[in-house]
Amino acid sequence: MQKTVTFSLDKYSKIVLTAIAVCLVLIVVNMYFSPVKLNASETVMDVNIKSVNGSSLWGNEIPIDLKKVSTNNDLSIDLHSINGRNIFGDKLPVDIQSINGQFIFGGKIPVDTR
Repeated sequence: MQKTVTFSLDKYSKIVLTAIAVCLVLIVVNMYFSPVKLNASETVMDVNIKSVNGSSLWGNEIPIDLKKVSTNNDLSIDLHSINGRNIFGDKLPVDIQSINGQFIFGGKIPVDTR
């Protein structure tokens, strides 16, 4: 005569074992379907930039349009040219066309005295 043993789990044990099984399934799925880790190349890559904001690059100049610079530190800038005009020494090429809406003709600057 054979005796049969019935084995049953209580509700708490079923919940714990189900949670363990779900975690094991998630680990296996993550191992096979997770993104592959990418490693950076150890070689130096040569990059050639052809244009910046639609302006083509030539020589060693980069066209930069500064609209607003906000910094607490000094901003050191080494200018070589302004609007295609070279800078010599510490003098900047300045082209003033009008002052307070009055055009300058013949090199004379309009001055109001009070």
